Amino acid sequence: MTTNNKHVIKKPFLKKQLPMYIKMASSLSLVVGAMGIGSHAFAQEPAADEQVEEVIVSGQRASIQSAQDIKKNSSTIVDSIVSEDIGKLPDRSVTEALQRVPGVTVGRYTNNDAEHPAAEGSGVAVRGLSQVRAELNGRDVFSAASGRGLSFEDVPAELMYAVDTYKSPSADMIEGGLGGTVNLRTRMPFDADGQLVSVSAKGNYGDQIKETNGEYSGLYSNRWETGVGEFGVLINASTSDLSSRSDQVYTRAFLPREINGDDVWVSKGVDWRRNDYESTRQGGYLALQWAPNDETELYFTVFQSKHDTTYDENAYFLEGANGDQALFPTAEDDWEYDANGALESGTVTVSNPAQWGLDFGTSTRWANNVSETTDYSSGIKWSPDDNWKFSADLQYVKADATVDDFTLGLKVIPEEGYMAGIGTETPSIQLDPEFMADYANYSLGQEMTHFERNEAEAKTARFDAEYNFDDSVIKSVKAGVRYSDKSADNINTDYDWNTRYATWFTKLDWSGYDKNSLPKVTADEASKYLNLYSFDNFQRGDVAVPAAGYLYSSAAVKDFMATTNAINGDRATTCAVYQSWICDAIYPDANRLTDPQYRNQQSETSFAAYMMANFGFDDLAMPIDGNLGVRVVEVDNEADGYEGWNRLEGAPPGVGFESKVNPYHVQHSRSYVLPSLNLRLKATDDFFIRFAASEAMWAPSFAELQAKRIITNSKKDGVNNIATINDVKFAQDQFSNPDLTPMKATQFDLTAEWYFDDNGGMAHAALFSKQIDDFFRRDNVVSDVENPNGVVVPVNSTKLTNIGSGDIKGAEIGVSKFFDFLPAPFDGLGIQTSYTYIDSEAKIPASADGVSPIDTDRSRYGQMPLDQLSKNAYNIVGMYEKDGFSARLAYTWRSEYLITWGGNGFDPDFNFGSSGKARLPVYNDDYGQLDASVSYTFLDNYTVTAEASNLLKEKTVGIIDQNGAGDHVAYSYAQDARFAVGIRAKF
Repeated sequence: MTTNNKHVIKKPFLKKQLPMYIKMASSLSLVVGAMGIGSHAFAQEPAADEQVEEVIVSGQRASIQSAQDIKKNSSTIVDSIVSEDIGKLPDRSVTEALQRVPGVTVGRYTNNDAEHPAAEGSGVAVRGLSQVRAELNGRDVFSAASGRGLSFEDVPAELMYAVDTYKSPSADMIEGGLGGTVNLRTRMPFDADGQLVSVSAKGNYGDQIKETNGEYSGLYSNRWETGVGEFGVLINASTSDLSSRSDQVYTRAFLPREINGDDVWVSKGVDWRRNDYESTRQGGYLALQWAPNDETELYFTVFQSKHDTTYDENAYFLEGANGDQALFPTAEDDWEYDANGALESGTVTVSNPAQWGLDFGTSTRWANNVSETTDYSSGIKWSPDDNWKFSADLQYVKADATVDDFTLGLKVIPEEGYMAGIGTETPSIQLDPEFMADYANYSLGQEMTHFERNEAEAKTARFDAEYNFDDSVIKSVKAGVRYSDKSADNINTDYDWNTRYATWFTKLDWSGYDKNSLPKVTADEASKYLNLYSFDNFQRGDVAVPAAGYLYSSAAVKDFMATTNAINGDRATTCAVYQSWICDAIYPDANRLTDPQYRNQQSETSFAAYMMANFGFDDLAMPIDGNLGVRVVEVDNEADGYEGWNRLEGAPPGVGFESKVNPYHVQHSRSYVLPSLNLRLKATDDFFIRFAASEAMWAPSFAELQAKRIITNSKKDGVNNIATINDVKFAQDQFSNPDLTPMKATQFDLTAEWYFDDNGGMAHAALFSKQIDDFFRRDNVVSDVENPNGVVVPVNSTKLTNIGSGDIKGAEIGVSKFFDFLPAPFDGLGIQTSYTYIDSEAKIPASADGVSPIDTDRSRYGQMPLDQLSKNAYNIVGMYEKDGFSARLAYTWRSEYLITWGGNGFDPDFNFGSSGKARLPVYNDDYGQLDASVSYTFLDNYTVTAEASNLLKEKTVGIIDQNGAGDHVAYSYAQDARFAVGIRAKF
């Protein structure tokens, strides 16, 4: 019998990889060190901004000062993070670093699924909006599934030179992004004066997973003069492994019940899970530059990021909802309730424990997700004289992503259990340990698969020209065009849930199962497929759960098809004992990847042209400068997919029809006009006031544009026999819509910036407003569709639509200061702090059937707030830097925010035969995290580092919002506190 349920990936730590990097760096240094170092330099341009000379030296102070220089000299509203040293952003990931930017918050969930926490910060929102555009060096970059943005956690932070967050656009910036644009910037060879070699190695450790992993990076850069001009080359590579553990405990929805004549609220039960996460993040970057003369520069870059994640999930869950599964008190009747009549604690059983019992399921899930994005870019910059500047750029992006996701589960039925702390952060459940530790009490239960195969690519060309005027209010006029051809071929099979045994299974004699007749696990099956799994030290001992129980082993789940083929046996033999319709509920569909209904083919071409004037009134007492421009975009979309009609039977000829599948093709051509204005008033040399106004758009993802509809039919209410097509009701339920249009925003910003000293002292305040239209929400609409008989019929559709509007208003303040005036050694102290307040109002209809939030007692919620938006957020960073020693203590906090409603796990069936499901809102509770780092630089070129994240071991807590039962803790996730030590060297 297997003894370890964890998927183990053995990886060398330091021993093999570090010498390779050192040898590579040293060899390259010796080979090219004698080559000439030229003085010709072209600085890499932040997108849509004037040049800022960035002289980067190591250290927090230099990083902050460089970021302030970018902000001060920019023609737009921007906040930047600049690397403290080569390969060293202030935090271990791009996402974690972004949360320090004023107005930026990060999530803690994988794909915004409240059931699955992320090992690192995941999902970025700028000023309350998650519609954030991602760029790499001012160019479009995306993942295969969405075609729109990039998960910042997929990008190696070691390859980043700086990260710029643009909060107001200008006309020369690529369209897209309601919250803002995040531009990831890499180094270029001409950024350094000469040869540069750097290597780093780090070991990281999680306090719950108790594993150590390695992180390594290396960079080589050089430039030299030749007879045909100056050449530069830069090579950068990184690889990092991460292991993490999350212990998760849940209280499920409260259902209205009558117990002993009283109306009360009874939770479905308590679940617990352990999730072990393994990740490998790899990146490579090559940059070549050639300046044949002082007027011309040519460049070529290749950037690749790859993120390979695997997680093993081991879970127990109680299905104490309806029918035979509904929870009741035992004869002792020890149930206790809160002030709202919601169950807090007590011994639970079912109404007929002799025939049934507590319906527990176990779940072992193994999932592997690999995403890879490669960017090839080449271009030229030419300045023939003091007035003209030209640039041209070609780009090719290739993105791929695969997902293999398998789940196998067991069923076990103890007679009773004791639950306490229901609806709190520390619910507990006690079960008979001997019963749970006996495999013979289990039955082989549910099976589930999910697959994705995603491919996307884009070819882009851009040309820009700028003419600078002498002694004029109009400083320059800039114009350009951009053409992009993007396509995707994606397969997403949804989740194929199957079960081997269920209470609703009916045999040929129409009999079903109870706890006494369910086939149990045999000794042979237990030996081959199962594992007695220990939940030791669960949530560091804060939560009491059964110490051990049987689950499928990870090896059995990973080898899903072989396992299910063996346990299910021959299909004909297994199915012979059941009614014919049962069999499909047992056997997983092994051919889903070839099923055309899951294929999503997208093609998009866009052509954009802009013109922008940069102006300046330099002779005013308070000079004013800025830019005014307009960007016009034409977008052509094509979607190819699947239309399926279910058979309409019991109808006369010409009305009824057989099942039919049709191609589903949708094509649109749309144009958008996006004006923008950015003003800067220089009240003094150090005090600026800015105003910005613009219109922005956010296009739906390729998944949201999928062309897919499956149309069902039924008799209309009151119709006994179908005589005409008017007696038939047609319906479809889909989560996409190829007719979606982009979301749009009109936005205004007013900021004040005070650079009160030359040593990193700066204060700023901002007011902002966004009016957003055409949210993507599911709604009930009627669509006219031609049926297989060629007759256009009305179809009642629940699908993704453009609906409603919202207003966001907010404020930001921030201060940075180093206390140089203090006596030594305190003159190395500094502080950086910011606060963001956001007030929002949603005007989105919230009464659609099957879509809008509804409680378990069928009461409604009315208008919901905008999701992902915290009203309050702040950062406090304490710093110290002196004599080679550097320390940083950073605390980040955000207030409660809505995650979603009716999400996975929070959509229970209504009570006792009532059709339909509740859709409950779930909020993320206030969350704060403390991180720290220290470093020491010696011999000028060597730095040792120590880092810690989540020092306070904070839990991610969800709140389930119910009208009658009140608010309760839906879950708490205890994740690793992480520690790392490392060394960096420069040559």
